Amino acid sequence: MSRKEILELLAAGQITADEAAALLKKTGQMTAVSPEADIIVKPGKEPSWLHVRVRDLQTGRNKVTVNIPLRLVKFGMRVGRKFSPELDDLDWDEITSMMSDMDAGMLVDVQDEEDGEHVQVYID
Repeated sequence: MSRKEILELLAAGQITADEAAALLKKTGQMTAVSPEADIIVKPGKEPSWLHVRVRDLQTGRNKVTVNIPLRLVKFGMRVGRKFSPELDDLDWDEITSMMSDMDAGMLVDVQDEEDGEHVQVYID
């Protein structure tokens, strides 16, 4: 099963995020390399950064690049849920646990042909 097939199953709600992560890990595709965006994730290293990259498909130039330490993301989620009651339904302990247990690699890789953007979210 390819990474794309696994992510499509996840997007369609046919598998959970944990199942997708297990499948990606099992197939060895969790540590992804994305040559078009020069993203190389080194296997065997505990991830410490969350990266978000939005690239213009026509020019190939980055429109947005955000790099956030995972510790800060976890802290922000704990603080943010106190101020946003609409987020109370999310299981924050499960989310932070998943982030701690994840291997480095691509989390989201989406191309929006209509808007001409390529969005990538990954940890390393």
